[in-house]
Amino acid sequence: MLMQLRIRNIALIDELTVDFTDGMNCLTGETGAGKSILIDSIQCMLGFRTSKELIRTGCESAYTEGVFFIDDPEVSSFLSEIGMEEEEDHTLILQRELSASGRNVCRINGRLAAVSTLRQLGTLLIDIHGQNENQSLAKAETHVKLLDAYGGTEIEALKHTYHIDLREFKERYRSLEKYSGDPKERERLADLYTYQIEEIEGAGLSVGEDEALNEKRAVLANSEKITEALEASRMILNGGEYGSDPSVSDQLGAVRSYLSTIAGYAGEYQELLSRIDEVSYLLEDIAADLRTCADGVTFDKNELEETQERIHTIDKLKRKYGSTIEEILQYATDTQKLLDELLAGEETVNKILKQLAERNEALHALCEDLNFTRVKAAKRLSEQVMAELESLEMNQAKFSAEILFHDEKDKNGYYNYTKEGLDTVEFLISANPGEPLKPLAKIASGGELSRIMLAIKTILADADRISTLIFDEIDTGISGKAAKSVAQKLKSISKNHQVICVTHHAQIAAAADHNIYIRKSFDGTSTHTTVEALDEEAKIREISRLLDGDAESEITAVHARELVAKFRTN
Repeated sequence: MLMQLRIRNIALIDELTVDFTDGMNCLTGETGAGKSILIDSIQCMLGFRTSKELIRTGCESAYTEGVFFIDDPEVSSFLSEIGMEEEEDHTLILQRELSASGRNVCRINGRLAAVSTLRQLGTLLIDIHGQNENQSLAKAETHVKLLDAYGGTEIEALKHTYHIDLREFKERYRSLEKYSGDPKERERLADLYTYQIEEIEGAGLSVGEDEALNEKRAVLANSEKITEALEASRMILNGGEYGSDPSVSDQLGAVRSYLSTIAGYAGEYQELLSRIDEVSYLLEDIAADLRTCADGVTFDKNELEETQERIHTIDKLKRKYGSTIEEILQYATDTQKLLDELLAGEETVNKILKQLAERNEALHALCEDLNFTRVKAAKRLSEQVMAELESLEMNQAKFSAEILFHDEKDKNGYYNYTKEGLDTVEFLISANPGEPLKPLAKIASGGELSRIMLAIKTILADADRISTLIFDEIDTGISGKAAKSVAQKLKSISKNHQVICVTHHAQIAAAADHNIYIRKSFDGTSTHTTVEALDEEAKIREISRLLDGDAESEITAVHARELVAKFRTN
């Protein structure tokens, strides 16, 4: 429900705040006062296409803001989809600022939003019916939704089942695309995967092998240097047959001899001697290991070449399949899975094709049931709409909901399913006797469209989920009798929806729960539009003015009070 509208610098309005209530809200005022400007402002706030010409002359920008109370799961779901949390008090604020440069700034609950997002949300909040291109009934794609809403739970249940089955059908179809590519491409991939796996497995890699090989190559390539270093080190420790300098072992023996002569004099000397003994034993072990290492170092040219070749093989695989042996082995495992899927593809494809064929026929049967149910609903709807139109001075009109069932198959043998099934629905009308039925949007005037929508909304009052309906001068060109019927229907709709209407008819104004008067004034330099919420007496004066142009006539005032009283008792 729209609770408040704030406007700044739009057309004749410099700054304005309008409060609305639930039930039926009626906007009246003299011609040119700016009643429709309020509707234009609401459309702007909802993200409708608008022109910078709407900006008040002499101003750089214009601003509209709507404050809503929402209690609709569909609106809540949409807010969640765009990453917004619903306020605890269910308040929703939409804002839009237009600049003379053409720039738009839109906000939803204070957060910046694209104008397209604002428009999507707006279609869930308000349905506008008036004398312009935004008339929703003029869009044929909305007709199937209106018909389905009229069809009620029977159509709703069928569509629920259909949507589940359609989602599964699309999932199967997407999985088919994964397996059923070009046969030549599938064969090429199979050959490639097989070659890669065989190349990796044929190398017989083991984790850590590359590090061990690099170490082995370093030893083989430097064997002479290593042997010399080991032998020289051993000779320094133990001396050699031709050594001229005393060895470390000999010098350490001399140290031990000196310490043994004084070890008995103090404990610390004995400790030093013990440590020298430990070093002597350690040096003996080191010397033995040096000999063993030196004896183990040999130079084998063939072994070096084999080692280098093995390292080259591993490096080549690293360049192709991964920077480490672990990554190369994992690549082989992953590629084997792809190969298995590819080789099993034909069997998988046949399985999926069988499932698709079954679901294709099941969906088609559901669409036939949906079509049958819609045809029945369309007949009832057409009869009821014509009955409603008769009371709106369109008693010569003929109305029909045309349903076309599209069961052509595509090149793969599948039907062209849409969200709504295989049906397209379009409302047709013949406004005058003898004229054939034609698409509603092409032959009906704005006023006729509004009255047709009023008839449909009256019928769908309980099923329609949009909380606020706006009717802009729906009474154009109708008599007082028809205006009374329009008023009764608007009043009936307002029991389940918030209704906002612009009118020139006293009967419609009399039916309203909340009356707002639009006034235009000139201050000597510019024209301004203001609004006034009417109390009971002001409402009677305004209805009197609408009846015969005299707001102060006592006779007219009596008639006005009678009109108001009638709608309150109905």
